[in-house]
Amino acid sequence: MNLFVSNIDFKITEEELQELFSEFGEVKSVKILKDMTDQKPKGFGFVMMASNYAGQKAILKLDKRKINDRPLSVQEARPIPGQEPEKKDRTLRPRRSKNI
Repeated sequence: MNLFVSNIDFKITEEELQELFSEFGEVKSVKILKDMTDQKPKGFGFVMMASNYAGQKAILKLDKRKINDRPLSVQEARPIPGQEPEKKDRTLRPRRSKNI
């Protein structure tokens, strides 16, 4: 499950965010967005949890939780309107045998 995390303290690193979210399950990836010109954090980002269950637990426990005196906002990330959802790669799926 992909989570949108906002109101992140500007001093928090991706590694610290990963550690925080890993309390609730496996974290696949963490990305804090940065300004293109000065590379300073924008205060929001995304955390990809390995399962929906872990994502829901993280939302329940971390949404509105204060980190460095700033209440995090954690919610399920929504796809960009007009953009197709990612298609699953089926190239590694075994073929069914036609032998009866």
